[in-house]
Amino acid sequence: MKSTTDIRRQCRLELTLVLTMTVLLAAASSAQNTVGTTLISDDVSSGYVLFSPNSATQTYLIDRCGRTMNQWESDGRPGLSAYLLEDGSLLRTRKLLTGAFIGGGIGGMLERFNWNGELIWSDTLATESIHQHHDIAPMPNGNILAILWEKHTAEEAIANGRDPLLTPEEVWVTRIVELSPMAGGGSEIIWSWSPWDHLIQHFNAALPHYGEPANFPHRFDVNYGAVAEVVGPGIGQDAAFDWLHVNSIDYHAERDEIVLSSRNWDEVWVIDHSTTTAEAASSTGGSSNRGGDILWRWGNPLTYGVGAQEDRQFFGQHDAQFIEDGLGITVYNNGASRPEGPFSTVHLIEFPLDTSGSFIDPDGGVFGPDEPNWTYPDEPDLAFFSSNISGYQRMANGHHLICQGADGRFFELNEAHQIVWEYINPMTANGPLSQGSNPNQNSVFRATHIALEHPGILEQDLSPGDPIELNPDLADCFVNSVYEIYTERFSPTVWPIPSRDFLHIEWPETMPMACEVVFYTPQGIECARTPHGPSLRVDIQTWPPGLYIGILQRCGDPLSSQAPLTFKFIIQ
Repeated sequence: MKSTTDIRRQCRLELTLVLTMTVLLAAASSAQNTVGTTLISDDVSSGYVLFSPNSATQTYLIDRCGRTMNQWESDGRPGLSAYLLEDGSLLRTRKLLTGAFIGGGIGGMLERFNWNGELIWSDTLATESIHQHHDIAPMPNGNILAILWEKHTAEEAIANGRDPLLTPEEVWVTRIVELSPMAGGGSEIIWSWSPWDHLIQHFNAALPHYGEPANFPHRFDVNYGAVAEVVGPGIGQDAAFDWLHVNSIDYHAERDEIVLSSRNWDEVWVIDHSTTTAEAASSTGGSSNRGGDILWRWGNPLTYGVGAQEDRQFFGQHDAQFIEDGLGITVYNNGASRPEGPFSTVHLIEFPLDTSGSFIDPDGGVFGPDEPNWTYPDEPDLAFFSSNISGYQRMANGHHLICQGADGRFFELNEAHQIVWEYINPMTANGPLSQGSNPNQNSVFRATHIALEHPGILEQDLSPGDPIELNPDLADCFVNSVYEIYTERFSPTVWPIPSRDFLHIEWPETMPMACEVVFYTPQGIECARTPHGPSLRVDIQTWPPGLYIGILQRCGDPLSSQAPLTFKFIIQ
């Protein structure tokens, strides 16, 4: 049986959904808007969007009209990700330059702010030998997984089989660490993993790790992607140092696995987290009994010496995320250096698993599947392209939130692949842009959908503030537009009003599938629930006199992207 607190929370979810949906657009777009919300339709999802502009120190939570629901202010720019935690606090990375490392996606600090914007914890992960960058992954136990660069000398690399002609003076290798935050600041590293412990090389038989990469697909070829020098406009030697350039990390607790995305290798990797640190440095142990070797890799089989160039699937991809059940991932495929031309795509890729749930070994071939299970867009769209950063999130209602990062553009697709919402980040290094101005220098690493049922917002004041842009134009955000359109089509007939013994409810024949009707007092206390049907007769003889609210619940999705159907009645 639900407690009063649980009932009130559920009621708040329903009422929040109603209030959220009442401010959405009925019109398809706002032609004059160049920043902020530029397009919205009645099929847009409820909920909010979290993002940290790359050139600013703020992190924002906005509604679909672009109004600020909350914001957090730091003393530094992001480095690069941010997460809303279940207690309503914000965990973000922060850019810190020490001179020891200078590379794309550089961070160096972690910060945690409470809902009110107070800094409650921080940690510095920047020394002469290591530096945090790009992304982190909050874990259910309160710990944090972080991506680090770890500096190795040229001599170390050559001793491990690297071709000297492909070796710069430094080699930065990925290290993943699990941090246990300490009260008052800082953290303890309680687990770590590095590709440096899982090498293969076919350069010098007299050195360690010798073998054909194709025969060791669960290891990292120390010579793949290696260069001694990088030359080009705006490119520093750090591009040669940064061997793998891992740009995202995600964790799935039930499978106890980590997925990593390597831009330089055009590949994603899944590794086992159930190991000890010692096992993670070996090839045995953990649930998979592979230690820290790669469990599954995908995107570019050339990295392990099989396949051909046409087998390459990824082109500088970002943001590999587990899907909810952990049996696949979503990825933003940037498309840089794509043979057909520069255009981006997003993908869903399901894991090839055996009946026990373990990854199927390629057995000398290419890791499956042969192609993504889902791709957007179906045909190349040269207007949809971001050469770097960016992200993709598959939402619980079947919609898709995409961040075209270099342009600071977020858009939502419905299940028919129609764009139902578009937003252009208006925040730059010089402050917010004015509505109508040409957006520039407004890149965003990632945008995250925050559902109405997210625990971090259930107890928060979500009164909307102003949009971020100057001189905002919300003329098309008609109050009640979506809710009124929806309820006009499906409003029930309720009688008698006022009621005394029995309440009769009849629904239109066009009513969508639903499961039950839930009744609340105005204070949010659940009174009863009854299965939905075209005609209902509810016994209310024992209910106290007063005002009551009925809410129709959808089957399997009580917090659907559509506005809920509600009605009121009085008992005398």
